[in-house]
Amino acid sequence: MEDTASGAERGPIASVKRQREIIEEINAFSTEYASILARYHRYTMDDLICIEEECRRLQDEARQREAWGIADELATLEYLIDRAKAMKAERMGERGESG
Repeated sequence: MEDTASGAERGPIASVKRQREIIEEINAFSTEYASILARYHRYTMDDLICIEEECRRLQDEARQREAWGIADELATLEYLIDRAKAMKAERMGERGESG
């Protein structure tokens, strides 16, 4: 993949700006979904899958921008999303058995 950014867009100030931008985006995402285990029942399984995909996209983006610490924090959120999906699947299975 060829880097087409100009010298100014690749410098240390631009790098910090790109890191700051992804950190702000990740903070907003984390704030919105941090309590996903308490609210998992509000989401469809498709919603949870989309949230998980967005979490992974943000992790990749953070790593590309060398914002390593925040990318690692998303791993915890990804785990919570995975647990929410498991809880949703279990709940759906219980409904199927009782219905």
